[in-house]
Amino acid sequence: MANKPVTIKDIASMLNISVSTVSRALKDNPEISQKTRKEVQELAKKLNYVPNPIAVALKTRKSNTIGVIVPTIVSTFFSNVVNAIEDVADKYGYHVLVSSSNESMIKEMKNINVFLATRVDGVILSLSRETESFEHIKKIEANDIPLVLFDRTTKELDVSKVVADDADAAFIAVDHLINGGAKRVALLTGPGHLLIGRNRMRGYLNALTKHNIEINSDYICRSELSVEGAQEATEKLLNMKNPPDAIFGINDDLAIGAIYACQEKGLEIPKEISIVGFSNTKRSQYMKSSVTTMNQNPAEVGRRAAELLFEQIKEPKNYKVREEIVHAELIIRETTENNI
Repeated sequence: MANKPVTIKDIASMLNISVSTVSRALKDNPEISQKTRKEVQELAKKLNYVPNPIAVALKTRKSNTIGVIVPTIVSTFFSNVVNAIEDVADKYGYHVLVSSSNESMIKEMKNINVFLATRVDGVILSLSRETESFEHIKKIEANDIPLVLFDRTTKELDVSKVVADDADAAFIAVDHLINGGAKRVALLTGPGHLLIGRNRMRGYLNALTKHNIEINSDYICRSELSVEGAQEATEKLLNMKNPPDAIFGINDDLAIGAIYACQEKGLEIPKEISIVGFSNTKRSQYMKSSVTTMNQNPAEVGRRAAELLFEQIKEPKNYKVREEIVHAELIIRETTENNI
């Protein structure tokens, strides 16, 4: 038994009693004599017995565990969301299993399959940047497992969602750039299927329209949601005949990539070009030119996502799908210092 986990059957066999008696004794059921309960519990402790959560879930149809899938663990935003989810889960007596898709739809599928196999009671998910189809996510619903999406969501799934006010937040960011004197504001965005990208582009366009600035499609650049992708895209923008005097990146990595490209070009930030990001990551705070950005309030996003999930778990028949919006706020730093 040293090479494999001890089971209830092992304890029952060693004490020559039934499996059901062991099970009830471990739960301190008063129907079992105090003597037997003591013997079972002492032997279980001696043998380092640990209940099998999957076996318990199969029997009770409840694992007291939820699964969380994020695009990346290292992101300040996602790690803060997870921390808030764990705080709420603790309040409800639940454990949290966290996995990362690493921005891969295939990895996202694998994570979901693992969660289904381990019988989690609910899933909180933010889509990977590769996710364009949703059959693997619909499997969660098909198994009657509560699901909440956050941050990166889709209209294809009729489930509860927690999102930032992306369009309004982007409007605030671009309005800030224009109020600081920018006339040619470029947008760095990601793949076209991402809802956050479409919403943040809408805010960008609304801000230009408000200030009667002509929309120039040449200033709208798509790239991978990475520093490297943004750096390459910004280099192309800066080589235009009439380059932008400000850049809005739909996440902080895009803004940071833009900063690197501008610095390589010898441009002074913010004197010659201003830059705003989105997400308020730690990296954005500690850049040589700290990044003006939109704070998405990740703790509030995580708290609301978790509360929505536990509402479904506790009252599935009375639960109604809804979308909750968490308002973002502008944090002004050095990349738009002249706008303060």
